[in-house]
Parts: sequence; C-alpha cells; structure tokens
Amino acid sequence: MKNLLIKNITLIIFLIIPLVTKTQDYCKFIHQIQNYQNSVKLKNSGDFDIIDPNTFDFNTYLSFYNEIEVENDIQIGVYYFDNFLDGKPYLYALRKNQKLNEDDKNFLYDFLNKTENRARNHIVPTDSYCGFLQYLFFSELGEQFALKWHANYKQKYIICSHQEISVIVNEFKEYIEEDNNNDDEEKVLPLFSVDLDELNMFAQINPIIKVELKDEYCTITWIENRTHSGIYSVKYIIQRQQPYGIEKVSEELLLKILMGFIY
Repeated sequence: MKNLLIKNITLIIFLIIPLVTKTQDYCKFIHQIQNYQNSVKLKNSGDFDIIDPNTFDFNTYLSFYNEIEVENDIQIGVYYFDNFLDGKPYLYALRKNQKLNEDDKNFLYDFLNKTENRARNHIVPTDSYCGFLQYLFFSELGEQFALKWHANYKQKYIICSHQEISVIVNEFKEYIEEDNNNDDEEKVLPLFSVDLDELNMFAQINPIIKVELKDEYCTITWIENRTHSGIYSVKYIIQRQQPYGIEKVSEELLLKILMGFIY
C-alpha cells in the first residue's frame, strides 16, 4: 500500500512538473517582451514625434517572437503614426519588392489600417504552446508600446504573476488610504480608483496563463489589464490551420477601474 502511494505521488509530480515549466516559460516571454515595450521612448522630430531609435530596434523586437515566422515573399516593418492628439506604432506588411509610401499621410493612414496590410495577418506560429502564445500576443498586444496621449485609452498589458497582482493591489490601496485621510475640502478625484471589496477579491486571483491544444484549435486564457477601464480574464480560440483565425470567446471583469480625469 505504501509503495502504491509513493508511485501515485511520483506520477503526480511528473505530471505537474511539465505544466509548471510551461507556465513559467509563458510568463517569462510575457515579461521579456513587455519590459522591452516599456523601454521604448519617443523623440520629437519637427512637427511630429517618432520612436527614439536609441530605445527601439525592430529586429531586436522581432527576435522575442522566436516561435512565429513571416509568410514567404512578405516583409514586415513598423511605422509610428503621430496624429497630434494621439500616436501609436503600426506593424505593417509589404511584398518584398514594395516600399512604404510615407509622403501622403492620408494614404498612409488608410494603408496602415487595412486588414490585408497588417503584419499580424502575415505571420505563422509554430504548432506549439509557445507558438500560439506568441502569435496571440503579437496579434493582440504587439503594438502596445510608445502610446501617445489619447492612444493610452486603449493601453493594456498581460498580468501573469502574483507579484504583479500584489503591486497593483498595493497601489490602489494607497490611493484609497490617501483619499480617506484627506478632509472633504481637500478631496480631489484620484487618477484611477476601484472598489475596495472588488480589489480584495482580485488579490486572490490566480494569474496563471492557461494554454490548451485541441485537435483543431488552441485555447488561451490570460489576464488583461486594460489600464483605463478594468482588469479582465479573457479566453481566446486560435485555429491550428491557416489562416490561424483568432476569436475572443469570453471575458470576465475582475476589477473595474474608474478614471478621475480625461485626456
């Protein structure tokens, strides 16, 4: 009986270890790519801002996505479109014999926003857990860097560790404590606020990224911090065959974030 118990425990350990290793790999990739995104800065160039080349190299950025490939005869690049009130990078795709026309801004904006010209529609993931995770991140958050002014309304990033949750919880609790300590005459709306009960429930959330491979599709569930509206648990389905379609099948609001300002 004792030997059987030991065998069962050993089996459970061997089953758990690969899962733990995979989830660590998922979060390691998320942290590496998001840290690089956070390091990107802007610099002024005449009437518009551009990405500071001292803080961003496109080939370095692509090297993080080592489990996806670009389609044959396609080249992808990045263009920072500064529209005065907002600014964001666009990852675009061109045929290898084409060049991006940057002279006509109206034409350029239309080009960058056409589905067929988006880089995310011209990449192929390896048929693996990490391949589909990188593919989903590139597609959904690949342009989440160097956001300017109004573009920040759509800012979001992935939370995948308990440490990140603790940081968020402590920051909001400091906001709440500071607000409670101020007299009515001194009270001002905080930049961001949350409900304390919801915050305490959020503190108990398990932020692990879940990736499952089925026969015809892959499912990925992760936590998205949409910094100006709320934190959500979101589930996606990615087809395992071309065109590798992505569908958001569910989302659950974990913590509502209220803004005390407008841009």
